[in-house]
Amino acid sequence: MGKYLISQEIGSFRKPKYLSTVFHKIYGTEEYYRLSEKATDETIELLSHAGLDNIGVGGEMFRWEMYEHQANRIDGIKFYGPVRSFDNRYYKKGSIVDDLSIKESFHSDELEYLLSRDYDNIKIPVTGPYTMMDWSFNEHYRDRYETAMAFASLLNGEIKTLKRLWDSKYPGRKLEIQLDEPATTTHPDEMDMVVDSLNKSVEGIDNCEFTIHVCYSTDYRLLYDVMNDIKIDGLNLEFANRDKLEPGTSDSARPGYEDLKYFQQLNTRKKFIGLGVTDVHIDYIEPVQLIKDRINYTLNIMPPDLVRVNPDCGLRTRSIEIGYEKLKNMDIARKEILKEIK
Repeated sequence: MGKYLISQEIGSFRKPKYLSTVFHKIYGTEEYYRLSEKATDETIELLSHAGLDNIGVGGEMFRWEMYEHQANRIDGIKFYGPVRSFDNRYYKKGSIVDDLSIKESFHSDELEYLLSRDYDNIKIPVTGPYTMMDWSFNEHYRDRYETAMAFASLLNGEIKTLKRLWDSKYPGRKLEIQLDEPATTTHPDEMDMVVDSLNKSVEGIDNCEFTIHVCYSTDYRLLYDVMNDIKIDGLNLEFANRDKLEPGTSDSARPGYEDLKYFQQLNTRKKFIGLGVTDVHIDYIEPVQLIKDRINYTLNIMPPDLVRVNPDCGLRTRSIEIGYEKLKNMDIARKEILKEIK
């Protein structure tokens, strides 16, 4: 029964103040690595105590932001200044001024540390090619398609590097890679670009579990329509943010999850869903019963072996205490359901 309703961390978690307050000042120094490693261990301990099966990379303590971290390590990108993202956070938006090439591996330092500590229930989030393209200015490539494919070629090389590291520690075991693609459905006429760039990113890489994570969308049906063409194993998606806070398992009670009927109708290749059951944009700690209702509503649509549970997105914008309580209730809910469906 353990293969059902796997609970997973989806990305970032709130950094402790001893790291967040000095992050940019010490980035790349010995102190940066020491504090990032310390924060990673503390976060993994907290995630494990909350009951998660999959601890991700321990809350992305080595990274400040999903776009900036990778762009900083790419040649051919010039930074002009910060732009504002959601929740009044800022990141440096880059402009592509030359052919893109990898200056240094995006996440090898992070993975090397995790492997040195014998962590094995991990998943590595990598910002996907379409989002890297969409969030960059372009002063070099012919068009958006060529730009997305250039990023895809870089990501393909990066994932191969990470896979070699993983195989050196755990030969024969699958490495889980999550391609973060929040921009996926923002341009409905570019879904072919999403498909081609994601497929290029994973081309020629065996014995990996590939998922994509989309944490905002006006219409998931755009993604569902092409998901069988993407060479991935699952979709980790936001649902709680668009749902009601009242209990119940009817369609009217669970509007945030109703489009899963459309997903299941089209899911010919049996991709799993990472089900967002807690909202990362509010401090309200969803009660266990509400989370159970969200999961049970989904189980009335699709079988439990195709369902995992997770927060909608990374919890970095919530306090450590609130993030922990949300994850703990999520784990209690799924364990209660596992007992009920035995």
